[in-house]
Amino acid sequence: MIRKWFIAGMILMLLTAAGAAPLAKAEQLPQTGGEERELPAEPEETARELTGECLFDSNGKTKDYSLMTDGDIATYLPLKEKKAVLTVSCGQPIQGLYLQAFDKYGRGFDYEVQVPDGDAWKTVGQGGKFLSEWYALEESVQELRIVPTGTERFRIAEIRLFGPGEPPPEVQRWEILDKCDLMLLTAHPDDEILWFAGLMPTYGGDRGYRIQVTVVVPTGGLRKLELLGAVWHCGVRYYPEMLGFIDKNGQNPERQYSIWHGKGRVWKRITEVIRKHRPEVIVTHGEKGEYGHGAHKTVADAAKQVIKQTGDAKKYPDSAAEYGTWEVKKLYLHEYEKNPIACDWDQPLAAFGGKTGYEVAEEAFRFHASQVQRDWAFEVHGKHDNASFGLYYTSVGKDSGIGDLMEHIKEE
Repeated sequence: MIRKWFIAGMILMLLTAAGAAPLAKAEQLPQTGGEERELPAEPEETARELTGECLFDSNGKTKDYSLMTDGDIATYLPLKEKKAVLTVSCGQPIQGLYLQAFDKYGRGFDYEVQVPDGDAWKTVGQGGKFLSEWYALEESVQELRIVPTGTERFRIAEIRLFGPGEPPPEVQRWEILDKCDLMLLTAHPDDEILWFAGLMPTYGGDRGYRIQVTVVVPTGGLRKLELLGAVWHCGVRYYPEMLGFIDKNGQNPERQYSIWHGKGRVWKRITEVIRKHRPEVIVTHGEKGEYGHGAHKTVADAAKQVIKQTGDAKKYPDSAAEYGTWEVKKLYLHEYEKNPIACDWDQPLAAFGGKTGYEVAEEAFRFHASQVQRDWAFEVHGKHDNASFGLYYTSVGKDSGIGDLMEHIKEE
C-alpha cells in the first residue's frame, strides 16, 4: 500500500514538472455510468471601485463633484438641460459604471454613456428607464462621459466607477417584469416595509416568486431612490412601478379620489398596471388605511373596485388592447378581518444567511432615511400587525389556514 501511494505521488510530481495544464473552469469530466458533469465556474472577483481615483469635469455651473460621490443620495450634481457633458477620466482601466439619477420633478430624463472612438465618441449605453443603472463596458477605457439628451435638467445623485469584475451586491441591476406572481400595491415608498414587513424577503428574495412592487404615490426624487434601495435589499430584482399620483392626504376615499382627479383616472391606471404585469395575487393596504391615511384607504378601495374589471375588455379598452385582459386569482387586504391569514415572518431565510423576514425588513427600512429622520420606525408586528392579512377576493377557493399567500396558485 505504501509503495502504491509513493508511485502515485511520483507520477503526480512528474506531471506537474512536465507542465500539465490545470483543468479549465468548465472542463467536462467523466462520471460513473458514462455521464458527464460540468465543473462549476469559479465566481468572478468583485470589481475594485475606482471612484476615488477618477477626475471629473463638466461644462455646467456646479463644480462640486463631491455632491455625486459622497455616498448620500439626498445630494446631487445638476447638469444643464441642453449640451451638458460630464467627463470622467482615470489612470486605471474602467469597465463598470453605476449611476443613480435624482428625479426631482418626475418629468423623466434621458442620457447617453459614451466612450472614445478615435477622435470622436460612441454611445455604449442609454439611460432614462431606471433611476439606478449599471453599465458593464465591453472594453476597458480610461475616459468616458455622460451626455444628457432630454429637455429636463439631469441630476446625478451618485456615480461610481469600477475596474474589471462583478459589481458589489448593493449595485442595483434592474429587470423589467412582464408576468409577476404577486403584486405588492402600496401608497407610498416605505409602506412596502412598514405594513408588509417580511413579504418581499420571504416570497421574493428567499422563495423566488416574481414580485412587482407598485407605488401609487412615489413622491419626490429622494424617496424614490430610498424605495429602490429597500426593494433591492429585500431580494426583489424587478423595477417598481411608480404611478405618479400627488402626495396629499385626503383623509377619506371621496376626498382622495378628488385630489387624484377622479375615480375613473385612478381605476384606469391601476387596471392598466395589473394588465401589464398579470399578477396571480395582489396584496395591498387595509380598508381603514392602517393609521387612517386617506391614500392608504383609497388604494385599498381602488383594488377592491378593479379586481373584477381587469378581465373585462370593455373596461378601459386602451389597456386591454395594449396588454390584454387579466383575471387576478386572489386579493389580500392588510388587517382584513374576514378570511384571516397570519404570515410567519419569523422563519429563517436561507437566501439571507438565516436572517428572518423581520430582520431583513428592519434592515431594509433603514434605506428610508428621510422617514427615519421623521421618527418613523419599523416594528415587529406593531400596532397594525404587519403579518396579518385577510382574503378579500378569490377565484381559486378559500385558504386552508397554512398561512401561505400563494396557496392554490399553480406554478407555471
